Amino acid sequence: MTITTDTQQLSVNNQPITPTDSLQYRAIGRLWGRYVPSSELIYKGQLITVDGVILDAILQKRASKIVQAQFDLSRDYLWTVYPRTLLSPNGIGLDVSLISVKTPSEYTESVKAEFQSLADNFSVQGVVVYQDYEFGIVEVKIQREPRMNLEPPKDFKLRLLGFLPPKSVKCFWNFQVRRVGTDLVIQSGECIKYMAHEQSKTKKLSTKPPKDTHEYT
Repeated sequence: MTITTDTQQLSVNNQPITPTDSLQYRAIGRLWGRYVPSSELIYKGQLITVDGVILDAILQKRASKIVQAQFDLSRDYLWTVYPRTLLSPNGIGLDVSLISVKTPSEYTESVKAEFQSLADNFSVQGVVVYQDYEFGIVEVKIQREPRMNLEPPKDFKLRLLGFLPPKSVKCFWNFQVRRVGTDLVIQSGECIKYMAHEQSKTKKLSTKPPKDTHEYT
């Protein structure tokens, strides 16, 4: 089962980030913008996108090292990010964790246009746990890989905008998503597998740590 939306044209000529494993939990994307650290901590701040959207941002370890190494924070760069969605008075909000950054060798108009064409695309894979047919809200559960061997997997939910076919809940989906303002809008999607049977088996297992977990990138 696959779906596309009327906003599919927004991804033309862009290069989406694609997963390497059909059942890999995943939520990652690219944003073009300027990072402004807070006055107290350099690894906490805001990312201002080229269309003027201000997103709360956190620098991960790798990106933080790059930023602190004689990095010109007055310029826009292409950031690879982990998205997080939250409810706000204006609808669905968006926060990001900045995990790496790509800098142009020169800031010509053609180079900036090329980098911007790569931005605002996200790859999301996970289990659909909720869908609102009236407002077009889709909630996807993403399972993070534990950082320690004895640590249980951690889940979080990502809210997307779009409409899926009926009975899409409990199915593992692969989505190509586009940022529009602070919303993550579904461009296309493919149902990979119905997961209810696997989830019911998981509940019957002992509390021992799982031997196999999906990678979160």
